[in-house]
Amino acid sequence: MTKPLAIVFYEKLLPGSQVVNRLTDLGYRVTATQLASEVPRLARAESPMVIVADLQLRAGDFVSVIQSLKSSADTEHVPILGYCDPKNQKLVDAAVKAGAKLVAAEKGLPEQLPQLLDHVLAVE
Repeated sequence: MTKPLAIVFYEKLLPGSQVVNRLTDLGYRVTATQLASEVPRLARAESPMVIVADLQLRAGDFVSVIQSLKSSADTEHVPILGYCDPKNQKLVDAAVKAGAKLVAAEKGLPEQLPQLLDHVLAVE
C-alpha cells in the first residue's frame, strides 16, 4: 500500500523540520519546500492527502497561496493545516477565510500533529 503524501511548507527550521520528521514517523511520505510559490505546483503534480504550512512568511503570509489552492479544481479538495503564532489573530482569521481547514499554534505542533491531522482529515 502506498503511504499518504503530505506537502509541508516552512521557512523557519523549527518547527518545520520537526513537522517533517513527525509526519514521517506517522507513516506519511513528505515533500517539503521552503518556497511558498512552489506549493500549488507541487499540489497539482503530486496529489497530496494534506498540506501543512507555516502561515507567517519572512515577507508576507501564506494566505494568497491558500486562495490559489482553493480556487483550482485540481487542489480545492486538499485540506490545509496552517500554523502560526496564535497571537496573530488577523492572520489566523485570514487563513481560515481563505480556506485553511484548521490553524494551529506553532508551539507544540509536532506533539499535537496526530490529533490535528485527525481533525483536518475528518470527512464531514
